Amino acid sequence: MKSNKNDEVDVSKMIALEQELHDLKKENGVEEKEGRVSRAISRFFERREAKEAVRLRKKKYILLAVFTGWLGGHRFYAKQYALAILYLALFWTGFSAAMTIIDLLVVIPKEADEDGMILM
Repeated sequence: MKSNKNDEVDVSKMIALEQELHDLKKENGVEEKEGRVSRAISRFFERREAKEAVRLRKKKYILLAVFTGWLGGHRFYAKQYALAILYLALFWTGFSAAMTIIDLLVVIPKEADEDGMILM
């Protein structure tokens, strides 16, 4: 199949046209409907930003991670229930053990306050 020079797309022109379309929709009060995937992603990040940090005892978290990390014990302690259940469901694959090592590498260097607490 032959390719004509007319088939080539000028990206900058296309971006300018899309921006013009967006501006016209905004000017005339036409709302763009958000798709399911982008809506789900937006909700995920909104919930993540709204979630408050939990204060935990650093030593207790580390001990739980070392001895029950492969079952997600430290994640239950940190009130991260979805991740804890994921660790529990996949403990036989080695996934949770590997992730526990990463969790330890993140927590160990964190500075605890005078009460021995850290924010997670």
